[in-house]
Amino acid sequence: MNRIVIALLALAPVCVSAAEWKGEGELGYTSTAGNSDAETLNAKLAVTVEYDQWKHVLGLSALQASSNKVRSAERYEFTHKSNYAYSDKSYVFASLRYDNDQFSGYDYQSSLAAGIGSQLIKTAVHSLDVAVGPGYRSMQDSVTGQVDNRVILKLDAQYAYQISEYASLSEVLTVESGSDNTYTESITSLKMKINGNLSSKISYTIKQNSVVPVGTERTDTLTSVSLVYGF
Repeated sequence: MNRIVIALLALAPVCVSAAEWKGEGELGYTSTAGNSDAETLNAKLAVTVEYDQWKHVLGLSALQASSNKVRSAERYEFTHKSNYAYSDKSYVFASLRYDNDQFSGYDYQSSLAAGIGSQLIKTAVHSLDVAVGPGYRSMQDSVTGQVDNRVILKLDAQYAYQISEYASLSEVLTVESGSDNTYTESITSLKMKINGNLSSKISYTIKQNSVVPVGTERTDTLTSVSLVYGF
């Protein structure tokens, strides 16, 4: 599985002079609840590159918080997904995710996956994209240091609703299910255009592991109000 994913990612075109680039930078205030309760700032960066039949999506995010000079939240995440379209609506994909959350009960969670996807709905108002495939996940227990490696089934779903010229609603769902643990992440966002490339965004994130180390909560939530700059 690792070789398949790495090979597909490596096949991405290196000549991107004619590629279409777009992205978003986000900075905002957040309130977290669950394994960490704090008020803090978070930052995100998302970049999309499209070239011929290829589409590459890169995501970076960071969250830090301190309470009474004691760190109460610290999380970093990196994601990458490459799609190769073989028809107007269908594609094959390879993806990777690395999550380092010091308050989740795991030092890190990483996964590689590959499979097929389809754009089930695409109109001027609604869009729905679903992808599924097998993968491989590695997790390290923050208490014992034990590393657990498992085969997983990964599901990605993205829905977007263009409410008006100035407002849009989106839902991004990720599920990584293995024999020992199922990781689920749901991000619901409402974005409102302010002026030009500047928008405001309200988002609600739920992250859950079905099995966690003793003394750790299974579910974390994050509510964020932020400014977004598109480029």
